[in-house]
Amino acid sequence: MSDEYEHTRDHIRATRGPFTDEEQRAAELELATLQADGHLLHLRASEGDPPTLEEWGTHYRRTAPLLVRLSLSNSARYEGMARVAVQKWREAEQLEVTAIAAVGTGEAVERWLADKGGDT
Repeated sequence: MSDEYEHTRDHIRATRGPFTDEEQRAAELELATLQADGHLLHLRASEGDPPTLEEWGTHYRRTAPLLVRLSLSNSARYEGMARVAVQKWREAEQLEVTAIAAVGTGEAVERWLADKGGDT
């Protein structure tokens, strides 16, 4: 998965570059909000209301690129979190694709995918 992280990092570096100091402060506030959202998704799952694959995918689609760009400015602080977020983002995308493909394949597969959705 580090290849995915490095590919994402190189793309963001080439297209957007690191944050300015002011942008970084705003990005860190956005990250705090996204981390709270992630906590709520996990809390819902633990209370028997698992988030959908789409909800997990959306969360990681927003979080991973932000963390990768933050890691351009402060790799010691953000690179580890960015690597995990990119991995989770890719896993969520794969599960979403699998769910879409399974739509007409039967209830057993759909139940299995629904069970996996709460554990992303």
